Amino acid sequence: MWKCAFPFFAALLTVGSAQVPGGPTDINANDPEVQAALKFAMKEYNKGSSDQYLYVVVDVISVQGQVVAGYNYFLSVKIAKTLCRKNSNVSGCSAISNSPMAKTYECTFVVWSRPWLNYMQLVCQQCY
Repeated sequence: MWKCAFPFFAALLTVGSAQVPGGPTDINANDPEVQAALKFAMKEYNKGSSDQYLYVVVDVISVQGQVVAGYNYFLSVKIAKTLCRKNSNVSGCSAISNSPMAKTYECTFVVWSRPWLNYMQLVCQQCY
């Protein structure tokens, strides 16, 4: 729990305060590297979920990045359940709405990226 909470709270502390050298900074959610990190986070979320249906991002709340031995992406998003089963392609799936099956969660993902090694790791995820 604290493994995930510490980086998240460290990122929150920098919001609204003076920029801390080496600390997390706000970045554009449309940046291609952010989109790759988000796609990776959702792939890992869906792989680890016990639900038989896929989830997709319906809203990006905030994105921050931090230079470490690579790059940490702090992704705060809203996700929703689809009618697509886990073995299907997520690209054609849309969120369920106005149905008893509809479920949404607010999630925070931390993705560690080392692009020169073609490496990503989901450091933590917290959804509620």
